[in-house]
Amino acid sequence: MKRIFSLFLAVFLLLGIIPEAMAADEPNPIPVIAKEDITPTPSGIHHYMLICVDSWAADLTKAGNHTDGLILVTVDEYAHRVMLTSFIRDMLIQRPDGKYGRINNIMDLMSPQIKNGIDGKVGIQLLVDTINSHFDLQIEDFIVVDFKQVENIIDAVGGVDITVTNREATYLKNYSISSTSTTPAMASGGTYHFSGHAAVIYMRIRKRETAEYLHADGTFHSDNQDFGRTYRDRVVLSSIAESLKDISYEDALKLLDVIIANTVYTNMTTNDLLDAVDLAMDLRGVPVEHIRMPIDGTYEEFPYAGMATKQIDFMANREALHSFLLDSFVVVDEEW
Repeated sequence: MKRIFSLFLAVFLLLGIIPEAMAADEPNPIPVIAKEDITPTPSGIHHYMLICVDSWAADLTKAGNHTDGLILVTVDEYAHRVMLTSFIRDMLIQRPDGKYGRINNIMDLMSPQIKNGIDGKVGIQLLVDTINSHFDLQIEDFIVVDFKQVENIIDAVGGVDITVTNREATYLKNYSISSTSTTPAMASGGTYHFSGHAAVIYMRIRKRETAEYLHADGTFHSDNQDFGRTYRDRVVLSSIAESLKDISYEDALKLLDVIIANTVYTNMTTNDLLDAVDLAMDLRGVPVEHIRMPIDGTYEEFPYAGMATKQIDFMANREALHSFLLDSFVVVDEEW
């Protein structure tokens, strides 16, 4: 038996074929940053981490919840900018316990009390801490929602306008979204007004390419798989922001009540949320900018521990992210 195994191994080596289970590759070292060494957030910049649990009815007392939706909302009150940064769910990171894993598994794996039916709040904080240590950020405020709550919030703002490709339209129709969930009824590629449920289904599309859009490298091209999902998430949030550009303060407070009622968990106090509303009111109508982590050309597919993951160049992505978030001041040399 040993002789047969050795023969097969020799053949695999000669052909350059190594089964995944036999591969000895370990991930590249990840340069995480200690909490005390993280760059302070510049004055006037506010970070809010939006976390969506992969469930229509999330329960933090139960195991198995994955945080597949990760979007950082950054507001620069001095430069008058609103920025969205999305993080792919299969990013390979170094967990707080020093082991490697996917970023969307942290909440579940790092909250052992979930197994005792308590909660996953410890894991959520550790997820935010991990994003901070990998991307040199000081995110403090976060809100956790599930799919149903996203649906309810979108319905509360009156729905969203989304432009879809022909392939996306075909996918949505085959998924059997209600004919009344878009206006007009979904037919082919074009711009439609989506209800909350249809918008969530759109955000979850993974097996169809997105429309082409401008990437961080200055080129126009489409995304698919998890990259496509992160783009669609940003599209929906941008559409929500556009729909609220004329909202009154009274209606903004009513919407805040809806958000509070449709939140799995947040560490933000009522005063924190009211401060966020005040910022949003000051920046109504500001075009929403966005970026995706990782940027193109800084990652590779890396099967690890039976999981499909992407190993990324964190140094390059930190540089790209900080350039995006902080590139607010331009000196213009004018001749009079």
